[in-house]
Amino acid sequence: MLKKVVLLALGGAFATTVAAQSEIFKADDLVKYRQSIYQVVGAQAKVMGAMVKGEIDFDGEALHQRAVNIGNVGKLLGETYVPATQGVKESNMLPAAWEDMDGFSAKGKAFGSALQELIAVSGEPGFDEAKAKPAVGKLLKSCKACHDDYRD
Repeated sequence: MLKKVVLLALGGAFATTVAAQSEIFKADDLVKYRQSIYQVVGAQAKVMGAMVKGEIDFDGEALHQRAVNIGNVGKLLGETYVPATQGVKESNMLPAAWEDMDGFSAKGKAFGSALQELIAVSGEPGFDEAKAKPAVGKLLKSCKACHDDYRD
């Protein structure tokens, strides 16, 4: 019961923060903020992908840290998806994302799940390339799935 109360309180606090964000920042600034976060995510993912493809030396500790980095900045994304950003010209989001917010959210949850799995497995003793390939692959596929349907 206490866990539900804490989650509800956090959810309410987050909703208040999102509402405040949309009042403080211009919509185009929120889009730039979102795109900056995705630049960090993309840079981290690119290195991890290169490691599992053998394009650069594999380093399990570095891969784990990059997954953690994505987790840290990924927490900030939710506050950038406010309705005011829907019409921003520089946004790469397709209207389909706003029209199918349930589908869009489901893909975001799949990304979060794949990321949490990668963080967990990459932090275990004995993490190696054989364990990294499927975990990183799942994460990158979740990125692609969202891009395919909801990104210009």
